[in-house]
Amino acid sequence: KKIRPMMQMVFQDPFLSLNPRKTLRNIIGDPFKLHTNLSDGEIEKEVKRLLVQVGLNEAFIDRYPHELSGGQKQRVAIARAIALNPKFIFLDEPTSSLDVSVQAQILNLLNDIQRQYNIAYLFVTHNIHLIKFMADKLAIMYLGKILEYGLKSEIFSNPLHPYTKALFSAAPIPDPDLKMERIILRGEIPTPIDPPPGCRFFKRCWLGEKGLCDKVEPELVEFSSGHFVACHKVRK
Repeated sequence: KKIRPMMQMVFQDPFLSLNPRKTLRNIIGDPFKLHTNLSDGEIEKEVKRLLVQVGLNEAFIDRYPHELSGGQKQRVAIARAIALNPKFIFLDEPTSSLDVSVQAQILNLLNDIQRQYNIAYLFVTHNIHLIKFMADKLAIMYLGKILEYGLKSEIFSNPLHPYTKALFSAAPIPDPDLKMERIILRGEIPTPIDPPPGCRFFKRCWLGEKGLCDKVEPELVEFSSGHFVACHKVRK
């Protein structure tokens, strides 16, 4: 119970993460009731303050989730997450279910909140362009395993793992004059329920070596200062 106020989560789908039977007064106010000794009047002031901070109006306090747009729902979810001044927030694809026009607004809001409260984010996404906008450090995962980890600038300038290279090559480039060779991955994707031995990317990797990569799981080792990679074929 002591840890819960310090760690919060914003879910992918705000349509499902907010209780449809509760007003915003209760949705945002519940953390205060559970973890503080504030009076009802003090909680109401905090809820109104949070609504304004995430770009909504105090008048929203007695509305239900079905009366809000998708972007407004996600703002409410963010308000609930920051209510108790957490140190860490897990963001599970927080913009993937929103219209493109709203995504940038939510990302800017998250950045503003992070600067104001000095909160650490763990931001899960499949969108390469969001990584460039949001991240300081980056972990590339495949079937539940981290394959590459380091500073965002270092990984984007010098991707080492074959999967990272393939992932980056699939991201659209805004400039039509720039051409990037697309790496097409072939082979079947193993089941995450029963992953194979060795490297989990072996069946789709063009550098994979039988007898090594399909037998021995590579360790995450430091290739250069702060840049880690889990691949038998990457050498210093």
